[in-house]
Amino acid sequence: MITVGYSTRKSSEEFKELLRKSSGHPKIEIIEKVNPDGRSLTEVYNEILEESTNDIVVLCHDDIYFDTKNWVKKLVRHFEKNPHGIIGLAGTSHIPKSGMWWEDRSKMYGIVNHESEGKKWESKYSSSLGDKLKDVVIVDGLFICLSKSRIKKRFDETVEGFHFYDVNFSFQNFLEGVQIGVMFDIRVTHKSIGMTNEKWERNRIQFSERYSSELPKIVPKKKSEKLKILLSCLFFKTFTGSEVYVYELARTLVGLGHDVTVLSDVGKPLEDMAKRLGIKTYSLQEPPGFKLGDGKWSLNTPQGMVVSTPNTMYKVSEVNFDIIHVQHEPTTNFICQLYPNIPKISTIHSEVISLEKPVINDTIREYICIRPEIQQHIIDVYEIPKDKTSVIYNPVDKNRFSNKNTNVENAVLFVGSIDYLRENTIKDLISYSKENGKELWLVGDNKSNYLQDILKNTHVKYFNSTWKTEDFIKRVSETAGILLGRTTIESWFCGKPAWIYKVDSSGNILNKNLITPPSNEELNKFDSNVVVELIEDKYYKLINQGA
Repeated sequence: MITVGYSTRKSSEEFKELLRKSSGHPKIEIIEKVNPDGRSLTEVYNEILEESTNDIVVLCHDDIYFDTKNWVKKLVRHFEKNPHGIIGLAGTSHIPKSGMWWEDRSKMYGIVNHESEGKKWESKYSSSLGDKLKDVVIVDGLFICLSKSRIKKRFDETVEGFHFYDVNFSFQNFLEGVQIGVMFDIRVTHKSIGMTNEKWERNRIQFSERYSSELPKIVPKKKSEKLKILLSCLFFKTFTGSEVYVYELARTLVGLGHDVTVLSDVGKPLEDMAKRLGIKTYSLQEPPGFKLGDGKWSLNTPQGMVVSTPNTMYKVSEVNFDIIHVQHEPTTNFICQLYPNIPKISTIHSEVISLEKPVINDTIREYICIRPEIQQHIIDVYEIPKDKTSVIYNPVDKNRFSNKNTNVENAVLFVGSIDYLRENTIKDLISYSKENGKELWLVGDNKSNYLQDILKNTHVKYFNSTWKTEDFIKRVSETAGILLGRTTIESWFCGKPAWIYKVDSSGNILNKNLITPPSNEELNKFDSNVVVELIEDKYYKLINQGA
């Protein structure tokens, strides 16, 4: 059924018996290679492959024992159900230029137990996928399982000694199209701790130089594979444009089956709405993988247990997000420091707000602009290459915003924060609505010192920020907003014309135009499903750069 082979300094009937009993198949073929002179594992393992009489061969260390009983059935089932040629217990989906496969722990997968000096612990590189395999680039040599009929390359005997034989063997086969996977339903304990030395370093350099044109290399993500996505923004509490943008993006991505987390200054009501949809939320005070010290809990360090320092952030675990989607300069800088190895994409929401200054960072691979003017702005002012930018508009839920059940009251609607940037626009709308015998409805958070003064105008009404802006849009004759904002698009979906005010960074009005709703075909580019599909395509493209 299967062959188990290993290299050992001294023959051990005890280890052979352990293999037989734990396997659940006492008649498995065991090939023990007594190797007191330290012949290279590549040479020894090729001999085992030649001598083995079975297609499935396990090559393992001789200092392990099995925590999983009857493991052979599970292993055979993996090869029967999957097209993989090589399967291991630990590995990575990303091999960097250095060749050090554990360099980016967020891309590592697998669970292995270790035992040393009377202590046993679990080395958990990722969450378990149960009886499923995780595609990787290489697997660790502790426990390599292979199908001789599926692999394309045997062990390269120019790799000498006991190091990098596994990386080289896996990578050569990966380049030849052999699928490689990590399994989670077989557990072993390794009775030693892997160490590097001069020979390891020499083989690492040899590997990285030999494959310099192929490195780094990642396992490409397929559209059928769901992503683990982190969305970040400055605030995720109420209903400003960028907050609603992140909510709509998260909502639609979760609907597509992706695992979505929002990292922000979170709060009600938006946080509660997100959680009801299965969107995870984290505060900027304690991002995923980090914990804020409080002077009470302790952390394990090389110097022993140390009590955490209050208000100090500690890294406590690795994270394995496939991509991070950032907004707002302060948050983006923070995210780039926290997660320096994870690819990122940035959305820029405005060309006139300082918070929207694009962050230039090697891990930010593309910039989404919600209108063409922003794209031109970041190209001209920040010299971002055009091919790293794209225009993808605000996503709008057309199930909420439509021309069904609309009526017309003699009112103009302005939705947005009442602040310095919108002051001149609002005052212009006060004059326009008064001259035309209309009411002016203001909906949004008050961040100004002028609201009470303008409410002295009897035709001006103020309403707190609300999620249900469609209830207002469907009732008014027209809407207004600065630049091509969310309310403008939502009003078009409801069949209402919209005033678009173009302003500078101080809120001075440069021009204004009343725009009637475009055709349904033109409106399609704002549909949440269309917008998020475009963004999803960007995610896969950026994640797979270097595949």
